[in-house]
Amino acid sequence: MPRIAIVDDSRLIRAFTASALQARGFEVVEVDPTSLFDVLQILRAEAVDMLLVDLLMPACPGEKLVRACRADERLKELPILMVSAHRDEETVLFLQSLGVSGFLLKPVDAATLADRVTEVLAAG
Repeated sequence: MPRIAIVDDSRLIRAFTASALQARGFEVVEVDPTSLFDVLQILRAEAVDMLLVDLLMPACPGEKLVRACRADERLKELPILMVSAHRDEETVLFLQSLGVSGFLLKPVDAATLADRVTEVLAAG
């Protein structure tokens, strides 16, 4: 089963997301975004199949994480699903230009989350 890395500065949201995905059979790696460097080290070490990342995080902004992944030889092809409570068309288009595979608007329910992860992985 695919391994999904969840990067969110909220421990509660990471736990909810992990539970929703594990209920669908996914393996989950929860990542506390203490710094961009630390997150990249974890992603390289964990060999995940997809990244689920919050857009707004103080220590490791989602946009910077996406840019860093796309510049990293081992992570550049990693599907990334961005999650945010803030959505405007300009932001979505900008994130797509960076190589984000999809976007989810918070709050998201467990079924929608798992379905969207499955879709992004299938699109590959």
